[in-house]
Amino acid sequence: MWVFASYFSVVWRKQRAIDTALRAADQKLTSVFEHVLDGILILDDAGICLDNNPAACTILGVSRHDLVGQPICGFHINTEEFSRNWKSFRESGNQRGRTQLRRGDGKVVFVNYAVAANYMPRRHLMVLCDTTEKRVAEASLREMAENLQEVFWVMDAKSKQILFVNPTYETLTGYSPAALYVDRFSCAQIIHTEDRDRVMQKLDEAATTGQFDQEFRIVRADGIVRYISCKTTPRPPGRPQWFVGTALDITERREAESEAKRNLAAAEAAHAETEALRKSTFALTQNLSMDAVLDTLLACLFDLVPYDKASVILAEDALRLFVAREAPRQPGDRLFITLETTDSPFLQRVLVERKSVSVHDTAEESDWREVKPLARNRSWMGIPLMTAKGMFGLLSIGASTPGRFTTEHLRLAKSMAAPAAAAIYNVRLYERAEILASELEFHINKLKETQKQLEHDRGREASQP
Repeated sequence: MWVFASYFSVVWRKQRAIDTALRAADQKLTSVFEHVLDGILILDDAGICLDNNPAACTILGVSRHDLVGQPICGFHINTEEFSRNWKSFRESGNQRGRTQLRRGDGKVVFVNYAVAANYMPRRHLMVLCDTTEKRVAEASLREMAENLQEVFWVMDAKSKQILFVNPTYETLTGYSPAALYVDRFSCAQIIHTEDRDRVMQKLDEAATTGQFDQEFRIVRADGIVRYISCKTTPRPPGRPQWFVGTALDITERREAESEAKRNLAAAEAAHAETEALRKSTFALTQNLSMDAVLDTLLACLFDLVPYDKASVILAEDALRLFVAREAPRQPGDRLFITLETTDSPFLQRVLVERKSVSVHDTAEESDWREVKPLARNRSWMGIPLMTAKGMFGLLSIGASTPGRFTTEHLRLAKSMAAPAAAAIYNVRLYERAEILASELEFHINKLKETQKQLEHDRGREASQP
């Protein structure tokens, strides 16, 4: 008897311990069920909610009283999709997915769900995870990326494969973004060939340096060249797995900068030209000697139009010319070189038409004649020297190589010819005035001598008896 009593006492204690453990486990499961953040629903074969935790009520926006006994399909926006998924779930025994639910207050929530069949006979467990904030944030970021004026892109750091690019890429380049996902080299192919190696090298270095900030050219699908500014930051820093970057069209900015540089260069050139003309004009008026004026003219001309050989050619009459000065002077050259206007069709053209002539390459001109002072010139310009009284000569400007002179050189030479012509004309007037003054002084002296002689003769006659 005592043995049976001891046996039943041991069994009772073990059962009591088991019951206590089961109650503790049940309390733990109940606590988890009640406090877990994911929604848990127990459904029957028809998808009717038999029980749920508070998190499910929060996600679906209804009380437990209103949720129990209700079909879960009533919360689905697309009931037909739910029916297909529920049928598939019953056949497979489990299912995972994403869907949209309409809460009791009418708001739409995004959830990830998992359903396990028959955790108990004809009882199925559904777990809901609210991803609304994440999905909204992703949608907001995607919308922002799609509406950015910049190209937003993500690239695998190792393979250089584009993982994501927004639609602005097609607007900027004219190429579909789909090509980037198929061919990882297509992004490099649109970079201008003169910039490609530099850009790809800098992109490789970005994995180590942590920085990529480059401006380069791309060639659009329509062949138009555009400048872009591309910046990226490796993620995560240190040993990056991908690059996250932006690309912005800066063509207008680069063109504006280039235009500003051109305007500045033009302004500086205009200032230099004005200063050179001012100095040359001043120099030409400082000395009324013809030799000094001609030497100054050719020296100042060289500052504006670098030449290999230049001459001042003056007209003796309608048919005859003479070279008044050459630069640089060559040993053994005659002081004065005369020639007929018919010796050179180009000199004749300047004198007849009274217009400047520019020859790109004398070897290509059938009418060119190798006469002094035009010999050994491959580029040549002839500029008339004119005043209000008419044309009296020309500037001959030459170079030993073809194509040396530009339209700008021609313009500068023409601007130099005006003060030069005035200075030469004034020197000629001055020289003529000096000659006339000398002749006049000579005749006055002769008259004075004659008058003295007459007075002397008259006095002698008066002294005679």
